[in-house]
Amino acid sequence: MARGDIIHNAFETYTDPYTGVEVERLTDPAQTCHHMYFYAHMTTADGSKLLYSPEIDGERQIFCMDLATGDAVQLTEGAGVDDWSAEFTRDEQHVLYHQQNAIWRVDIDTLETECVYRTPEGWDGRDIGVSRDADVLSLVELELSTLPAKIDGASWDFFRQNCLAKPHCRIRSVDVAAGTVETVLDERCWLGHTQIRPGDPETIMFCHEGPYDVIDARMWVVRRGEGVARCLRDQPEDLILTHEFWVPDGSRVAYVYREMSGSGCEEIRTIDPDTLEETVIMPCQTFAHCNCDHAGRYFVGDAQGDTTPIHLQKEEDIEARRASGEVLNDFLYLIDLKQRREVRLAYHGTSWSARWGTPQDAHPHPCFSEDDRYIYYVTDRFGHPAICRIDMEWLHQELG
Repeated sequence: MARGDIIHNAFETYTDPYTGVEVERLTDPAQTCHHMYFYAHMTTADGSKLLYSPEIDGERQIFCMDLATGDAVQLTEGAGVDDWSAEFTRDEQHVLYHQQNAIWRVDIDTLETECVYRTPEGWDGRDIGVSRDADVLSLVELELSTLPAKIDGASWDFFRQNCLAKPHCRIRSVDVAAGTVETVLDERCWLGHTQIRPGDPETIMFCHEGPYDVIDARMWVVRRGEGVARCLRDQPEDLILTHEFWVPDGSRVAYVYREMSGSGCEEIRTIDPDTLEETVIMPCQTFAHCNCDHAGRYFVGDAQGDTTPIHLQKEEDIEARRASGEVLNDFLYLIDLKQRREVRLAYHGTSWSARWGTPQDAHPHPCFSEDDRYIYYVTDRFGHPAICRIDMEWLHQELG
């Protein structure tokens, strides 16, 4: 297939048998599909378009789906497309994506494409973050000669190896409008998940990547022009902090706090990146990911029925659990921040398996659309990973 080709998705609605909530499946579970990473700018402000990646004939490309018709236009072509990296620019006229160690910008109407940055030879670029306030993006670059294991692949074997190796990494900031590049941070540490602060394109959040009991601390911020990172929170080795994201107004960083010893406490927390003041929002289920709506009223989280950290789950155990048909706490939950309560939304029932091609493919990665109308998530409950959504307007009518 080629850039500009159109495919059609037939939507299917079903009622969740455990909660009675209406769920709409957008993609065919006969082929692997997922939306972009859960904190990415992947839907338009009016909620009419969605960026996603289907696997067709063994190849993954980025498509833009019209959510009224199910028609999707192919935005990328060729080998080496990062199927998690695409984001709308702040004006939503273009999409930025990563392919063959370069960042490209494609016009969603004309499909004209240009390269806006290319990672130098000997380095591998990844983990793009796109500002919503300026024509600026960030990314991590890893020096390949210092990386012992390939990151892309169908298992978590690389996770501990790369962390312990302390590869040479740097965070770079690209001014797309001016065509300038700045090295913001340079360290011998595995860095990942750059996220530019809303309302402040000078500040970049990132993580020290790796297993929770090996890293020094996960959450960090750095400002352009300073070159010195600040740790947001200490992290003893029996504590998991995951998966951090900026709240929409940029005032705080939110994450799930999980103690692996003692009481096994699990909570949604936030931290002020300027004062480091930490706030406990409320106890929560064992979420792998959570995210908040743009109005600041709700969170959504994907509970894990098997509370073993995902990177430690063995594929044979995942398959045995799947074959048993046992219903564990693999549910989506809506967290009402005003009432401090959790509402069980739907059984995502995903396997968390890496067998579809990458360790991320079957993760629910729940998120709200830009207009807060829908919650999107991924599940392989019906076959291959497929994209589903839940209508918040329907929920308001049902839940009050």
